[in-house]
Amino acid sequence: MNKPNLIIRIHNYNKVSLGAILGACPPALLNHFNLTPWISSEAMPAEALMSRSLIIYSVMLPQIQQVQKELDMLRQNGAIAETMVGGSQPTAAPESIAELGFDYVVAGEAEDFFPQFLGDWLANKARKGLHTTARGKVNLDLYPGFSELVGYLPPIEISRGCKFGCMFCGVPRLHSGTLRHRSLTSIEAIVKEYFRIKPTRKRVKFLASNAFAYGSDGRQPNLAALKDLLSMLKNIGVPEIHLGSFPSEVRPDFVTPEVMELVAPYLSNKTIVMGVQTGSDNMLKKMNRGHNREHSVRAISLLRQHGFQPHIDFIIGNPDETEDDQFELVDFMDEMLEKYQVRIHMHTFVPLPATPWENKLQSPINEQVKQRLRALERAGVLDGWWENHIGYFRTAQG
Repeated sequence: MNKPNLIIRIHNYNKVSLGAILGACPPALLNHFNLTPWISSEAMPAEALMSRSLIIYSVMLPQIQQVQKELDMLRQNGAIAETMVGGSQPTAAPESIAELGFDYVVAGEAEDFFPQFLGDWLANKARKGLHTTARGKVNLDLYPGFSELVGYLPPIEISRGCKFGCMFCGVPRLHSGTLRHRSLTSIEAIVKEYFRIKPTRKRVKFLASNAFAYGSDGRQPNLAALKDLLSMLKNIGVPEIHLGSFPSEVRPDFVTPEVMELVAPYLSNKTIVMGVQTGSDNMLKKMNRGHNREHSVRAISLLRQHGFQPHIDFIIGNPDETEDDQFELVDFMDEMLEKYQVRIHMHTFVPLPATPWENKLQSPINEQVKQRLRALERAGVLDGWWENHIGYFRTAQG
């Protein structure tokens, strides 16, 4: 009897999430399939047309139109393959994804769910439609968080979730306000496996919503846990430890003298990415950020004192943002550029599903403010897709 095909729809943006769910599957289960990577712009695998197949997708908000066109193409070409989708967008807005025509839609964390689903699918017992999984329940230690099938060894996820409640961010709600940490034993095992797979590897990076919150209650740093993590990595011989750089940014209120004195001797990254979001205390309160402007200034100063380049995330065009708020933001940027030579990563607000601001409008950006942002871009101190975000919002609004 021929094996069915498991076709893995791989793009750069979904290698982490696909690797996580495939890594959660026992090898004995995957051995029941012909495993077929379908990478980026490659042609549709012939298997999708000829034999029993399941194509798995992981989708984020910006990819919806692209995926819709691909599903239409599959149907037009007479593909008999069934399709399954999960990821951040199906979790945040499952009904909108179900309307695209997927056979199976997964809303929520999938490591516990996916292996069971594959077993049911093999036995022709899988239920079509929407599957909603419990949020904030996956034990990270049970799964490696990667799979060689996607051809990528991702930053190691050391924490998942967030205890804060920023109005623009879906992470707390997607994980029911939980914050879970991977154990040192699990992290060490993954690091050693990475070096077994690629002995020439030097750098180890991490994935966390707030890197300096590792091992903590999510509200204040746990110095002992941070020290245990970093000393373990050093003791097993990791040549380059990168923590606090993308994708393991930090919050300003977690950049304290004690934290910086602890982490600085261990880290190889020279840049720390920090979410400040605005220089306006008025907007920080509206955002429910849980820190103020002074926290940000102190954090930037501390990063500089310890030899790090601060790379600061800002958002403009937030709901109910006034022109005064916007001028306060760019004035704050200029001040931080002059005093601390920061770099700026600029965003424009886009309403995301599963956030308190999902139905809010993007505030118009003052033309003088736009000109000042463009001048900073030309000077090479500001990057980001902030003007694309303006266009994306207009497209989404129709």
